[in-house]
Parts: sequence; structure tokens; C-alpha cells
Amino acid sequence: MDKRISLMAATGLAALSLGAAAPALAAEPVFPLGGPSALVLQPYPDAGSPKERSLHYQLDYVGPGNSFPGEFTVTVDLTKVAGTASVRLDPAKPRPNCTTSATAIVCRQQGLSVANGVNANRFDLLVSAANGSKNGASGEIAVTARVAGASVTPVTTKLTVGGPDLHLGELRLGSEVTAGQQQDLPLAFANRGTLPAKSVALELDTSAGVEPAETYDNCRRQDHGGMGATTVCRVEGEFLPGESYQLAPDSPLHLKTTERAYQDRLHYGVVPDPAPGKDAPEGKPATGKTLKLVKAAAAVPVTDSNVDPKNARRAEDTDLNPGDNERGFEFTARGARADFEAVTASPSGKAGDTVVAELGFRNKGPAVISHLRSGESVARTDIVIPAGVQVTDVPRNCRAVNADGSDRAEQQGAPRYFCDGGVFADAPGTYTSRFSMKIEKAVADAKGSVTVGEPVAGGTRPLSFDPVAANAKAVFAVEVKGGTSPSPSGSASASPSPSASASASASASPSTSASANGAAGGNLASTGSSVGPIALGALGAVAVGGALYVGVRRRSGGHA
Repeated sequence: MDKRISLMAATGLAALSLGAAAPALAAEPVFPLGGPSALVLQPYPDAGSPKERSLHYQLDYVGPGNSFPGEFTVTVDLTKVAGTASVRLDPAKPRPNCTTSATAIVCRQQGLSVANGVNANRFDLLVSAANGSKNGASGEIAVTARVAGASVTPVTTKLTVGGPDLHLGELRLGSEVTAGQQQDLPLAFANRGTLPAKSVALELDTSAGVEPAETYDNCRRQDHGGMGATTVCRVEGEFLPGESYQLAPDSPLHLKTTERAYQDRLHYGVVPDPAPGKDAPEGKPATGKTLKLVKAAAAVPVTDSNVDPKNARRAEDTDLNPGDNERGFEFTARGARADFEAVTASPSGKAGDTVVAELGFRNKGPAVISHLRSGESVARTDIVIPAGVQVTDVPRNCRAVNADGSDRAEQQGAPRYFCDGGVFADAPGTYTSRFSMKIEKAVADAKGSVTVGEPVAGGTRPLSFDPVAANAKAVFAVEVKGGTSPSPSGSASASPSPSASASASASASPSTSASANGAAGGNLASTGSSVGPIALGALGAVAVGGALYVGVRRRSGGHA
């Protein structure tokens, strides 16, 4: 008996050992459904048709690989909004394989992949208050999906009949500023809606040269590198319909101009009942001060916003009329200065070799130079190629010209190149263009040059904001091993003379390093900052003549 028990135990241990060695089953992929957590609806009118609002859901592909087969069945459950809201598919954005009933909308989609594109995985609905619904009535839409071999994270949206309609007051600020100056920001808003807001978020999007002077524990700041920063202050309370609110006297806000100012902007907004920020800072209060709001003695005047309603998106889910929640203002800094220095290179090789040179400029500051308003290039780099060298690969932001700066059809092998510097130059930041060139032969004392300046016909002229002219031009020479090398001093073989401006483009937020790695043929911006998500969706939004310019620049790579 003991032997049999021992044998059975040994066999069991062996089986356990074999089981432990077996590979674990791979976990099923999980695909999220994206959509808003809340949406407010205009109350059903006494006369006429109800106002519909758009409601979007997105089935997101997150891997593994690039695609997932199988049929996805997406169900929009309407049972809990019966009598509260009317929901239908948006006829302007039709989807195949969808059926609608009084209790649900069901859509089927074959496969999911990165290549599908955003709209292919999107489900667009139109929602309005139901006939007979009351102000304040609410219900929930539950959206689920299923597919064999994977799971899908569901999403729920609370629909409410009525809601806040916050109208942001206009700030009257001075448009011409100087470094060190502060201006009062008397933020105020009115609730013109049908329901109170339980909390509000005050949001300040600022470019690099302006920033809030105060810090409060209920405010958080997210830096966007040279593109500026977003400060969001969340204030709890009950903000009633028909009332106006302003900053409390003991918690003011001021806008400070820094030495980085040049052409700057402030974009400010108010959002009712914002979703909690997932990236809110952790830790104990740092200042002991809280930004507060109080009832205003006078009503906030109702005036039109200067932001394009198509771009006023921060409060689109929780405000009855999100088009009047945001405003923008632009500044010009008097006496702004930025030292643009030419960046050269000294490649070397034998006759017949192909070498690479990164040529361009660096902004040594202090100002961040931005031409986002005009779209014009901040600078041009004028590059004269030394004799004995032939360019074989031209960067995308550069064009070939003749020695006198006139236009030229053939791009390779030109004696001279004009390179567009893009519409934005951080400080400090380096912007170079990578040239590939073949060493044809050694030429005694052959020198080219790199000059940075303002684009003009035939070349460049000194930049009006650059206080240091001496470093705007540098010698560019190629050392030919086994042949004649240029002496370290002397002038360039061709003198840049003044040409047509190159096309403008947005590029990445740079940092202090001298150059960036990248493929040949790109205008490179060396970077060291990242742009993260903003809870209210304000990612580097730039007010440009009443519209929003959303500019996110690549960390390392060519001007977009």
C-alpha cells in the first residue's frame, strides 16, 4: 500500500512539474469603446422641433499587431432613456449593417485595424430631448460590443434634459506688452442655462512668453515646451442659472509677460461640470491657497466670442451652448530679442566618398520666435556649397538656387540652397537640415558658408529681432583626406546675395541639444519636451485671429 501511495504521489508530482512547464495561454486583447460620460440636451421647445446634438462613440484598436479579425457587434441600449431622449443614427454619416428599434441600435463591423481609420470605427448619433420630458430629467445610454476572441470595454453616457449654459466675459487687456509686465485677469462668467453647474474649470492656455503669476492648490499646470502651457483651475460649488460669478477678491489672477515673449496669445475658457482629470498632480497642497469664485455684483455682459464655434470644443458635452465658453487674445512684445546663430559642420572624407552635414541655425533666445499668426517662416538658412563637393540628397525644406540666388530647376548639385526655418523657433533650440554630398575632388581653400536671416529676394537680410549680427554667418568647409584641405580662416567661396520665400511649416518643440538624429533629407529640430494629454482637450491650442491653431511639433524630425 505504501509503495502504491508513493508511486501515485511521484506520478502526481511529475504531472504537476509537466503542467508548470507548459506555456501560459495568451490573454485576450481588450479594445476600448470611447465616448463622453455625459451630455446635456436643450429642453423640448414649446413650439418647433427639438435641437439635436451630436453624440460620437469610437471603437479603438490598441493591438496586438495591426488588426483583429472577426465580426464586432456594437449595441446602443436605449431602454433607460425612454421618455427622456430621442436617439437616432446620424443620416449624414451613415453606417452599413445597422438596425434600429425602440430599445436599441445594433451595428455590425467586420474586423478592426489601424488601417480602418477614425471614421470607419466611429458610430455617430443624433440626440434630442423627448417630447414631454421635463427640465432636469436624465437617463443613461449604455454602449457595449462583443467579438469572439477578445473583449471590449463598455461606455455609459448620462443624458440630461437641460443644463448649464456658461457665458464667459470678455477681458480687456493691453495688446502691447514688455518683459516683466503684469496684467489683471478678472475672469467672470454668467450661467444662462436651465440648471446649475456643480463645479467649473477655468482654463488658461498661454504661449511661451506669458504665464499666470499666481499659483493655487486647485490649479494644475501642464507644460507644452516651447508651445506654452495650460493651467486648469477646478472650483467646486453651485453656480445657479441667472447668476454671474467672478474671482474672489482674495484669489486674483494676473498674466505675467516673460523675456521669452515675442508674438504671444492667451486662450481662456470656462467648462461646467468637467470630468475629473486623470493626470492631476498627486501630493499635499503646496501653497495653502485656493482659487475661489463669488457672485458678481453686476451681470456679465453677453457678447459674441471671438473663437470660431467649430473650434470651441472644451465644453461641448456639458454646456448647452459651448460656442460662448471660450475667448482668445493676442499680444506683441515690445523690444523682444532673440539671438539666431548659424550652425555649420566640418565633414571629412576621401574623394569619391559621400558625407553628411547638418546645417542650419540655433535660437539662443531669450525670446521664442513664433509666426503662427502669419504662417511665414521665422528665418531662412542660406547655404553656399564649397567647390569640389556636390549635393546628392536635398532636405525637404530646402530648395536649390543658382549662385546669384535665382531659381533653378535641378535640385542636386547646386552651388547654393535656401532652407525654410519653419514658423516656430523655441529658445534654446537648434534647427538643422541634413544634406548628403559627394566629395568630387580636393580644391585648395574651398569654403562655403551658412547664413541665417530674414528671407528676401536673392537671399537674406539681418533679422530685426536679432541683437547679435556677428554670429549669423559661419564658414562651411569639407576636409578632403589625402587631398588639399581648407585653411581655418578666410572668407567663403561664394558670398550669399539676397530670394523668394520658402513655404512655412510647423515643427517640433526644441530643447538645448545641438542637433537631432533623423533620416537624411529632413529639417531636424532637436527636442527634449513632450506634450501630454490635457483633461479638457486643450492641447497646445493657439488663438490665431479668432480661430484655433493646434500645433504639436515632432520631438525629432523634419518640419511637418
